[in-house]
Amino acid sequence: MKRCPKCGQTYNDGSLNFCLMDGTPLNEAGSAPTFVIGNSPGSVPTVPSAPRTGERAQHPQRRRNSMAIWIILLVLIILAGGGAFVGLLVYLSRQGDHTVTVPGNATSPSPKHSVTPRPSPSPSNSPSSSPVVKASPAELDDGDTDADEVTPIAWNTSAAAFKDDVGLTYSFECPPKGSPIAIWGSDIYTADSSVCTAAVHAGLITLENGGVVTIEIRPGRQIYGSTERNGITSNTFGDYPKSFVFKR
Repeated sequence: MKRCPKCGQTYNDGSLNFCLMDGTPLNEAGSAPTFVIGNSPGSVPTVPSAPRTGERAQHPQRRRNSMAIWIILLVLIILAGGGAFVGLLVYLSRQGDHTVTVPGNATSPSPKHSVTPRPSPSPSNSPSSSPVVKASPAELDDGDTDADEVTPIAWNTSAAAFKDDVGLTYSFECPPKGSPIAIWGSDIYTADSSVCTAAVHAGLITLENGGVVTIEIRPGRQIYGSTERNGITSNTFGDYPKSFVFKR
């Protein structure tokens, strides 16, 4: 036997499973009635509540604010770096264009030439390059003096100080206590040699006492020798147009 728990109707047909009156499932008549209980709060699955509209709007706003701050910082860093680079370029360009202004009254030092000692004069092959010792105007002769007329001269007087036509003769008086002057040749001397020194070299007078000597103008030679005589050393020389010798 089966019984409907809702309307209480009983059925003897064991093949029925639902109440014919209200369609409620049938129970065995000897079993306890089945009660249908509604869903308890614990059996209902809990669904997380959706965030409120205000909270959902705040998160994107915060992200946007943070992004804007980072963009501003990046722009400031770029601007600062660019300004420093431009300043460096301006500084370097000014350094390259820097010029030193010299006052108008300032003068740049001019290089000084080193003083090189000149060698002592020596005769050359040119007559103009050889030393010529001329007599004072009072000692110059007009060429009319003959060998019998004695002319006082100094130790630096040369035959070139007088008229030097070939064949002319002159008599000179050398003062005492003389100083030797350069001469060129031996026995035959260049016309620009010291007459008194050549006379000492030839052995006719001395430096201490001086004396009277007579010379004769001769043609020039292509070479003049050098010797050492009576404490006087003569010099060698090349071509010279006029010469003199002593007449004994």
